[in-house]
Amino acid sequence: MAIDYQLQDQFLEEFFSGRFAQDFYLTGGTALARFYFHHRESEDLDLFTQNQEIDFAAVNIHMEGINRKLGLKTVNQVVTNTYLQFIVENEAGQRLKVDLVKDVPVRFGDVEARGKIRLDCLENIGSNKVLAVFGRTDHKDFVDLYYILQETSLTFEYLIGLAKKKDLGLSEFYLANSIDQIQGVVRMPVLLKPLNTKKYLAFYKDLSKKLLLKIKPGSK
Repeated sequence: MAIDYQLQDQFLEEFFSGRFAQDFYLTGGTALARFYFHHRESEDLDLFTQNQEIDFAAVNIHMEGINRKLGLKTVNQVVTNTYLQFIVENEAGQRLKVDLVKDVPVRFGDVEARGKIRLDCLENIGSNKVLAVFGRTDHKDFVDLYYILQETSLTFEYLIGLAKKKDLGLSEFYLANSIDQIQGVVRMPVLLKPLNTKKYLAFYKDLSKKLLLKIKPGSK
């Protein structure tokens, strides 16, 4: 089923008009795809906050109110003190997944305003994408990071330096091995712009080798 971007927009308009609008910002793949690069389809809304004092029980109640106002039925709901997930559905059967996350207090750059929407900046998204490719093997994260590195002046060396400040366990050795795993993954996200897959995979193969060379200079 095609992604209902109108439903995304309706939800974002309502959320960023509400009481928690100044606490959260839109980040992740949908922020990149809808507001920066328009390079792929992205169906999940990732809303992060650095406010460690925020009461997620109150956020949960607020979310339920938004869903009722928009006529959305809750299909699945996860509630913890630091994470909320809603999968909701409208009358037409279109689904929307929303993740609200109390992130680590470390972030980089400024939140930008796009109308009412508070939008994460590229350097902070980029640092999180480095951590994403470190933690899982999914082409959507690799494609997102590739676009950040190809379409902006941000470098991988800079972003990995930021990522290490968020996750002290991040190391070049394990990151190189994680990056190398993408070579065997077939499933790609739905792309909205042409991508030279051969060049894309070669980029990550070379990046993995460079990371290992930093650990053992002179090795092949």
